[in-house]
Amino acid sequence: MIETGNLSEFNNTSRRDISACNDVEIVAILSKNERRFPKIYSLLTETTNFYAKNFSDLLKFIKREKRLVVFETPSRVSMTHEYTIEGMGGISQGFHFLFNTRERLSWLKIFLEDKRVSIASREKVVSLLTKKLDRELEDFATLIHISKEDIALRLYEASDGKPCFIEFNQKEYKGQQSLLLSITFFDSIRNKASQYIKRWWSPLQEKQISYNYSTISGNANAWIYFKSPTNFVLSASHNAKEGLYEASPSNDDEITSLVLTPKGENISVDFKISINVPNALKVWYISMLYLACAGIIWGFILLNYGKCYSIPEKMLETFNNCCFAIIAALIATRGWLMSEEQVMKKISNCYTTIIGILVVLIMALSFVSYKKTANTDVFQNSIQHNNIDNSISVNPVSNYNHYPNNNSIIDDTLNNTVETKADVSDSLSKNPCEFKTSTPKKVIK
Repeated sequence: MIETGNLSEFNNTSRRDISACNDVEIVAILSKNERRFPKIYSLLTETTNFYAKNFSDLLKFIKREKRLVVFETPSRVSMTHEYTIEGMGGISQGFHFLFNTRERLSWLKIFLEDKRVSIASREKVVSLLTKKLDRELEDFATLIHISKEDIALRLYEASDGKPCFIEFNQKEYKGQQSLLLSITFFDSIRNKASQYIKRWWSPLQEKQISYNYSTISGNANAWIYFKSPTNFVLSASHNAKEGLYEASPSNDDEITSLVLTPKGENISVDFKISINVPNALKVWYISMLYLACAGIIWGFILLNYGKCYSIPEKMLETFNNCCFAIIAALIATRGWLMSEEQVMKKISNCYTTIIGILVVLIMALSFVSYKKTANTDVFQNSIQHNNIDNSISVNPVSNYNHYPNNNSIIDDTLNNTVETKADVSDSLSKNPCEFKTSTPKKVIK
């Protein structure tokens, strides 16, 4: 099974339709007056490009950028962006645009060298936007009959994303020609969806993540590094055009790196990041799953057989030993899986369920086997008691019917009548008690 999703869009330069704006009144006016308000129209349809073109004071001094994407888990990412700024003497005091993002970044920190810099508030960004859209904003406010500040706030809320402006204190960095600007924040997979068809045979929830990299400057080379979570392997494919990138050779399955060369224009590259379980471990996890399922099938076959027939003791012992071995292996394997719940959650639950079923099967087969043995013993005891009762109640004379050759016995008695009479007369002269307990040797019918 593959779980798909995407990371948050950072400085994405994509264009959107004006109808996607959530302010109906502004959309109605701009749909008919696009040429009259080109900057406002650009702000709502190409937000990132609008800020990059109209607030490029800082961006044109960026000469190199690096991006380190570290997956702490298959679903949680630590982002680090680094920008090398050269020729800072021409940057004025105040707030400058750095990037645009559609979603708020978690635990965002921005440092210039070793000092944390201030990020402009929404009110500050709106005031900067009001100054930049001065003439167009006045005409637009006249049509709606509200103040410039109010319409500027509405345009800011209706735009595609939230721009980040940072404060530059010229006095603190006076005389420095090269500065290192770093950004750190946390991100996670969004819009998760499971695809069962691609890997129906595996309950491992491996990840396939979409990620967009839009460069901040068109003149700066960009390095991007992807590092996989511990005990996983990572691969990344991209749609960058030939000549706009250089792939760094690496034999490490946990790291993938790429160098983007914009060559004068901002570029946007889409990545497909796959986070998978190493093949050796994957074979073990899946093999254990199917082996345990085979044990369950075997157990049910024995259980159905035991309802009608007696299960051989040797077969039952073999099944129990195999089940105990499988349960021990599943418990040990599940201990490894507990370190990562995002990918291993489903297969871990399967292992737990299988362990429970195997234990129940062992108990059920033991009960069926015991019941069969008890019934067999009762049946054999009843047979023995019946045989004893029958042997006591049978007439001694009738025992002669069980001899193999009755005719020979009869003939023998007829030919020896004299001896029989003598035996009878001898027996009469004996003690009556002894006579009762003695068994006649031959009987004449």
